[in-house]
Amino acid sequence: MSDITSSSLDESFIQKTIKTVEEHIENPQFSVEELSSIIGMSRSNLYNKLMSITGSSPSEFIRIIRLKKSLKLLEKTQMTVAEVAYKVGFNTPKIFTHYFKEEYKMTPTEYRKQKEQSPQS
Repeated sequence: MSDITSSSLDESFIQKTIKTVEEHIENPQFSVEELSSIIGMSRSNLYNKLMSITGSSPSEFIRIIRLKKSLKLLEKTQMTVAEVAYKVGFNTPKIFTHYFKEEYKMTPTEYRKQKEQSPQS
């Protein structure tokens, strides 16, 4: 029974954390300190909890949320890659492209072309 309780608590924690990151997604200065303050945890407790649930550090977690949001923008808008980068809180398109390629093994432009070529599902 405690597994069910803890997993639902973890789920609500993750949902709250994702929602908080999404509310501040356009702010490139949004930091782990701000996230931990809003969530109401110390930075080290936030780190430990996110690592245990997701395997990602808080900074990686924020970056993953930003990158997932960028996928939707690349698919559903005509924004340039640079506009998408700024919209999801990256300081420069170059940094955005670097992390995007690291995460998805292709550039944002390649991703968009691939999505345009594949039939809509």
